[in-house]
Amino acid sequence: MKPMLLGLFVLFCLALIPVTCQDNPHYTITDPAIREMMISMDMPRYTGGIPGNVAGNWQLALINGENIELILQQSGSVVFGKGSIVSGSVSVPVTVSGSVSGNNLRLDVVPADGAGLYAISVNISRLPFVGTYAIFRVNTAPKPGTLQASLNLPSA
Repeated sequence: MKPMLLGLFVLFCLALIPVTCQDNPHYTITDPAIREMMISMDMPRYTGGIPGNVAGNWQLALINGENIELILQQSGSVVFGKGSIVSGSVSVPVTVSGSVSGNNLRLDVVPADGAGLYAISVNISRLPFVGTYAIFRVNTAPKPGTLQASLNLPSA
């Protein structure tokens, strides 16, 4: 009977040890992977400044090597502005219009010559901002791709 009671006592103590350690504010995690995970979970998340606010200077790096630099303004959910498409040493002025809805920014970027349309969708829920695009030109098939975007908020 004593060995059985001793066994139950040991199991009871072992069951309490992990809970006691985790509830202790002085308990430290020694595994670096777990420590880094805990730190990243506690970090504040960037959601584009004021939720839904996408006004500012945007840089979009397209997988095809082009970069789109935009200055966006916003009125409610409507987004508009101007900028340029940079490919190598060539820079072409563009106009942009679109909308923001929840975590999605949709943009239509049109070069000044009107010869094409860049339809862009960016997920703005977390960093890094990633998205997709399709380039439409007359008499050619759309060219899809992926992109990374960054935003510099205007100074107040």
